Amino acid sequence: MTLSYLPGYRLRLIRLWFFVLLWMTVMNSEMTNAAPLQPISPIHSDELINSLSSLLDELDVPHSMDLDSIINASQRWRRKPDQERWEMPDIELDFQKQQTVMAHLTKIGLVDELKPSSQHFEYALVLGATVPGMEIRLNQLVKLWREGVRFNQIVFLVAQRPLTAGIDQVDTLIDRMVGKNASEKAHKNVRPLTETEGARLVFEVTEMPDDMRRLPVIYIDTPRYWQDTYWQRANTRDTLKRWLLEYKAPNGKPAGGKTLVVSDQPHALYQHEVVRQELPETFITEVTGGAAGDETRTAIFLDALALWLHNLQKRVSAHPQHEP
Repeated sequence: MTLSYLPGYRLRLIRLWFFVLLWMTVMNSEMTNAAPLQPISPIHSDELINSLSSLLDELDVPHSMDLDSIINASQRWRRKPDQERWEMPDIELDFQKQQTVMAHLTKIGLVDELKPSSQHFEYALVLGATVPGMEIRLNQLVKLWREGVRFNQIVFLVAQRPLTAGIDQVDTLIDRMVGKNASEKAHKNVRPLTETEGARLVFEVTEMPDDMRRLPVIYIDTPRYWQDTYWQRANTRDTLKRWLLEYKAPNGKPAGGKTLVVSDQPHALYQHEVVRQELPETFITEVTGGAAGDETRTAIFLDALALWLHNLQKRVSAHPQHEP
């Protein structure tokens, strides 16, 4: 039977449902196109395992088709315990292999910008990094604020890592703070010596809306600790533990609420995983991070991937069965 032979009310009903379905399809398409790329989330999903396996195959790394084997195989890319990222030698690949590797990393979720789905958070956690890295992360937070995302408090999870000449680029930061024509004494008086001090200076020089600048800002100044034969700087997990010790709700328990984790690519996935593991269930977390820069070396991507998979190991052990 054609539509023209249906009774009038049925024809109108069918047409109404048709337009509703058409509207829903268009709106869903617009939302999908507007949404940022999100990482493959189920840790036992075939999609994640296949993507990781393809990457390992491309780089000639032996492994089996299960997540435990893949995680173990990837750990060859981790930097040494006393090594900083900028000290790692790069992994040289020909052009075609480099393009294929980047395609796999993009699909896994380590390359493109990540944005939150919520519009309001209790906390924005800006994770420590080099001074230029913290500036990138704070600028990502400013960008989200201008786009309508709100948060009640900014928390810099930073450490007493001594700043490194050339890597932390503090001279550029100081010039912006005191002016290029200021005296040598003025430059000396504002020179940051640690990551925490660098974060304070970054906040001072970063342009942002006045209402964002008026928010409460705290700096979790996490100390170094002695590790066998050297001073080990605090990592993301250490700074989170320090925050939970220092910042308590009135009833003595860690305050909860929606929490925005501010990182950048390719570090966002592993840092978000660490945050999820360390914060109590009263915290609901989302992650944001700007896209990886064109200058990001292959070794940095693979180190971040290996570190993410290493931190996933806890959830893999807790949920050994295949996830839907």
